[in-house]
Amino acid sequence: MEELGDKGDKEVTVVAHCLQNPHTRVRGLRPVGFRPAGPVVQLPCPEFLYLGPERWAVTRNQLDVPEFRRFCRSLLTPFADLLEMLDRQGVRLHIVGVAGSPSCGVQTTSSGYAGGRVRECEHAHVCGRGVFMEELQSELERRGVAFRADEVGSRKEGTGGDS
Repeated sequence: MEELGDKGDKEVTVVAHCLQNPHTRVRGLRPVGFRPAGPVVQLPCPEFLYLGPERWAVTRNQLDVPEFRRFCRSLLTPFADLLEMLDRQGVRLHIVGVAGSPSCGVQTTSSGYAGGRVRECEHAHVCGRGVFMEELQSELERRGVAFRADEVGSRKEGTGGDS
């Protein structure tokens, strides 16, 4: 059996919360079919914790405010500590976010809701990171932690990318 300190072929998948627990997604969105192999670190869901289970779909531009960014940083600090220590042990980190998510998108996020009264509103999926993933990746880069990042649940798969 391999010791934790060995520099063997080890990888940990760091996943957006809803990839393991679909009950935290916005109501009406189907779960994203994703089952990682091997060890997993499940990140917290900032939208669920900040806005609650009764929330409606939001876009990145609605979440891109100083208070939400501070909240995200407060959630991710202990996870960044954990990931930094794993990196020092030679563990490869693979971050997996959710396509189109305003918080956890890695390559695509959502944009376009202009505010006002609650109503059916269209939004676009655009290139870019969600707020939470942006804060996480920025913190890991600041610490010199190596990682690769991908996302799952593209709109083409019919999964509804919003968190």
